[in-house]
This record gives sequence, structure tokens and C-alpha cells, in this order.
Amino acid sequence: MFSVVKKASEYLANAGKVWQEFEVRDEQIQMLDSVEKALEQQDHLLVEAGTGVGKSMAYLIPAVLYALRNGKTVVISTETKALQNQLLEKDIPLVRKLLGREVVAEVAFGAANYVCKRKLDQVVQAGSFGIEMQEYLSDFYEWERNTETGIRYEYKGFASQDFWSKITREADNCLGRKCPNFSTSYYFLEKEKWKKAHILIVNHYLLCSHIAGEFKILPEFSQIILDEAHNFPSIVGRAFRMDVGLDDVKKLLQFLTSKDKKRPGVIEKLYSESIKEKLHKLATQAAEATEGYFAALTAALPLTFNALRVTEKLSLDEGKAEDALADLVLALASALKNYDKESENLDEKEIALELEMCTSRLEAFGKALHQFRVKEDKNLVFWVEPPSVQAKNQFYHISGQPMNPEEIIKNELFPKMESLIFTSATLSSGKNDFSFFKNNIGNVAIGELTLDSPFDYQKNSLVYLPKNIREPSVDNDGFHEDISKLIPMLLQLTEGSAFVLFTSNKSLKSVYETIGEKSQYPIFSQLHLGAEKARESFLQTENSVLFGVSTFWQGIDVKGDKLKSVILTKIPFQPPGEPVLEAKMAVLKEEQANPFRELQLPHAILTFKQGFGRLIRSKTDIGVVSILDPRIKTKFYGKQVLASLPPAKIVYSFKELKKEYANLPKY
Repeated sequence: MFSVVKKASEYLANAGKVWQEFEVRDEQIQMLDSVEKALEQQDHLLVEAGTGVGKSMAYLIPAVLYALRNGKTVVISTETKALQNQLLEKDIPLVRKLLGREVVAEVAFGAANYVCKRKLDQVVQAGSFGIEMQEYLSDFYEWERNTETGIRYEYKGFASQDFWSKITREADNCLGRKCPNFSTSYYFLEKEKWKKAHILIVNHYLLCSHIAGEFKILPEFSQIILDEAHNFPSIVGRAFRMDVGLDDVKKLLQFLTSKDKKRPGVIEKLYSESIKEKLHKLATQAAEATEGYFAALTAALPLTFNALRVTEKLSLDEGKAEDALADLVLALASALKNYDKESENLDEKEIALELEMCTSRLEAFGKALHQFRVKEDKNLVFWVEPPSVQAKNQFYHISGQPMNPEEIIKNELFPKMESLIFTSATLSSGKNDFSFFKNNIGNVAIGELTLDSPFDYQKNSLVYLPKNIREPSVDNDGFHEDISKLIPMLLQLTEGSAFVLFTSNKSLKSVYETIGEKSQYPIFSQLHLGAEKARESFLQTENSVLFGVSTFWQGIDVKGDKLKSVILTKIPFQPPGEPVLEAKMAVLKEEQANPFRELQLPHAILTFKQGFGRLIRSKTDIGVVSILDPRIKTKFYGKQVLASLPPAKIVYSFKELKKEYANLPKY
């Protein structure tokens, strides 16, 4: 047991001895003391820590000390795998040096990130790995033989998405301890490590899956620190989302009924011919009924090219598809009684597992179709989306999601935790105003702490609010024309080295088509290259420019001369047609509240602060944030948006901008 009772701040004070670049910051000490107190006193806490506070160390040191002193696991949850790895590979080793103690830290990913040896063997033996993988299979096998973790992101070679889906672990398609590969299973070996960790680093998506899975995925814990916590409530909502399309149902039914000799369906593996015949008949009926359901849905709704919220009860097929799926589920459950997952016969184990999996998934599909049709749960928001280009049919896809994920956080997560600590650079939507975020986590009793950035924004940065930009409109043509003339001037000012951030793919596409090919600086578009490729290209190319949408408004950290300009094209209001937002707005209107003030504006401010925060990432960073949306000056809410930003100098003319930019410090 770790018995030393030194305060966490005393360890941090010695950090300069093991890390020459380290300098103690008052804000970091304040955060560290507050986190330590919350953990020791079993309190909950919100900490908004501006860029440069050093929040990772400010929560890691007290978290590690608490874990060592109490023999408990403290969970750190982040939004991205990149931050998970940074904590493990950069920050935890420094904490070990500071404390002079062995600190056991592990990173946990969701099950689908781990190779399943049983599924890999099945795919290779059946030859169903896909023709695109033929020339790469030996490289993959070489990696698989040498990897210790079997984690997908560690593999740097080529592997198609279809291949990964066939060989990674599925929670409901796992034999567990009865699997011949259990003792060498990557996933289960990692899970054993998780149990012994002082610090377990997860991401928000896995934490939410843990909540949705009745807290059975991760080891037991009662202290969580959520970094980048501003998006956590929306991720909770998505974790409890249901999705079902005709292709989903048909794919599962094909898995059941396939007569392919290389990869026969589950039914073909059964021993009884009479049961096979019955199940094939019921599966055919289920397929036909489900197609009828989706055909009726498409006929019942207007043509849409975007997500369309559906509020009314729909008769559709009057429950025929649900009944057909229920009949098949009952027959599969009956067939399952003849097979034992505990059997010594591996074939029998496999059959039992696959029957169980299909039964569970078909039951979930039937439940989703019923919930969508009858609309009895008032907390569920339902919508349909048009089929993707790759879809085999042209029917709508159904989705549903809780309207109030804060109820899940309040009623499921908080009662099980002794300490919940939420931290981010953006939790407030006004000066020390946490009301919007607190509403999103259930309005529970929780401590608050605001720490400003130690960086000198007034000295090192500028905010440019240009004149004569037409306001965004329904078609945005005038707005796009104006900003397409201004953006090249801004790029020339900083010789590239810029992010240009948009609020929609349509806007990005319009501006890119106007200036992309003409630019004297290389422009990498997220829309054309994908987020990861655009990011890599930007980082590897001198004087480059990145055109991005939501991905790049937050989470990406580029220090130094590589990024001298962040151009925010519009205030990032959520589209009013987004189904969950639309449902929340409707409720607020019924309550005589103002949806814009209570929902859209605070959400936009949080996102806007994140976008602004891309520019200054270190003490010696300099640059300019250009806000091209004229509503920042003309609308009543503009002052509120500006007031939420760090105190940089504001300029209004390009001539003044050039002069002030030339006078920024040279480090």
C-alpha cells in the first residue's frame, strides 16, 4: 500500500528536475488541488481549464496518488484514441518519474478493435477474406503473429473495412471461456490487464457502451475523470441509439439461411432436416414481411434527401414484420435448446453461439420496428434517412435516440460513482456560466472551477472581423462569393499555414471549387481526402492549408509556425433540421421557452470556442483568427459569442490586420 501523504502539488513542484521544459503554472496548481480534494472527499467537479493550463498533469498526478493510496482503479475517459495514447506514452511516464513509483496504466478500447483469432481462422479457412486482401494477407498474418495486443490501430498495412468486420471481436459472437483460443485471446488478455491498472484510460464511446451494457464491460471503478468532456452528453445519446434498415435485416437473414458450401448459414449447420425446413420457411416469410414494412414506410413519407424526423404513429403493415420476426425468433430459440455452448464439441459450441446471436439481433430488430411504428416512448426521437449510394435497395433507414441523455447520466452514471470530474477548455457558454453543460449532465450538485489560459492572447494573437461580407442566406451564394475573395488574401498574409473551418460540406465544396485550384498554397480538403489523409498532408507540406468541417473544430493540436491562421467561416449553429435538436426545440416551445437562447446559441458558443482554440497551443504561438460571419457584428448574440473568447486584439480592416500582424512578436 502506498502510504506517503505528500500532497499532489508537492510532487508537481519538483517536475522541473525531471522535465527541463516544465514550468509550474498557478492555474495548474489550482486545478490539481481541486481534483485531489474532489477525489479524497468523494465529490463531483467541473473544471474549465483554458489552453495551456496543463490539465492532463493536473488530473493525472492526484488520480495516480489516489489510486495508489486506496488500492483502486481510477478511470480517465477521453474523446479520442490519439489522446488516450498521448496519456499512456507521454504523460504517464512523466508521472512515474515525478512520484518515483511504479504506476500501472492501461488503455482500453472497445471489443471491435481487437482481432478475434477464432474468426480470423474461420475467414481464412473459408477463403472469404475478400479478393482485395489476397496480396496483403501474408503481411497481415506476419503482423498478427508478432503483435502482443491484436489492436486494430497498431496495424499499419492495408486491410479493407470488410475484412476487419469479419475478423474483429463481437460481444454477442464470442465463446468466452469456452473458446479454444481463450487463453491467448487478445481481448481477454487485455481485460485481465485492465483489472490490475491504477489508471485505466478509456474513450467516451467505450465508457458509454459500458453504461449501456449495464456496467459489465470494464472492471469495477467508482472514480472517473472525463477529459474533453464537452461532447460527452451527446456521445451518451448516440450510445443508446437504435438503427435498422432493410439491408441490416436481410444481411442477418442471409447469415442464417446461406447455402454457400464454403460459408454455409447457421440453419444449414443444424442436425435436424425438419427444423432446417421450418426455419428456412420462417426466414423467407420474415424477409418478405420486412421488405413490405420498409416499402410501406417509403410510401407513407414524403421524399427526403436528408434526415427527416417522424413523430406520428404509422400503421405501415399493422405489425406483420414484427410478428414474422417474432415467429422466427421463437423457432430459433427452440432450436437452440438442442445445442450447448458448454459442449466439448466445437461445432456444437459454434452453432449454439450463432443461434443465440441471431436470436438476440433479430429480437432487437423487431423491437426497433415496433417502437418506430407505435411511437409510445416520448423520450425517443425517431427519424429516417435516405439510403446510401452503396445500398442494395432504395428504402429509408430508421434511427431512434433518447432525447434526454442527461437522464441517463443522472440516473445511471452518477449514482454508481463516488467522484465524477468533468474537464475541458470549453464547458461554459458565458463568463463562469456552466448552466448549459450542467443541464446536459442532469443538473446534479457539482463543484465548479474556471481557470483562464496562462497564454498572452492580447500580445500574441489577433481577431479579424472583416467588413462588407454579405450575411449567410438560404443559398449562401453571396456569402460564398464574398469569402472566396477574402480567403486567398488571408492565406497570402500568413503564407498558408492555415485552417479554414466550415460548418457544412456544401460550403466547403463551394469555396474549394472557387479557389482550390487557383491557390498559390497547397489546399487539402477534408471533403476530398478524408479527415486523416487531409491532416497528414497538411502536417507534411510546407505553407499548406487545410479545409475542414466539424472534425477540425476541436481536438487537433498544431503548435508553432505550422499554423498561424484559423479562419472561421460561420458561427457553428447546429442545423435546425437535426432530429434530436428539432425534438428538443419543440419541447422548449411548448414550455414557452426560447430554443435559440437555451439550446442553439450555447452549443454554438462551445463549438466556436473550440475552433478558436486551434490557434494558440503554446506560449510562443502567434497568429490571427478571422471570423468571416458578419452576424458576429450585426446580431444581438454577436457580443455574447465574442465575450466567450480569450482577450485578443480585434481589428476590422485588412489594412489594419496587415500592420498588426507584422507587429506580432517573433519567437
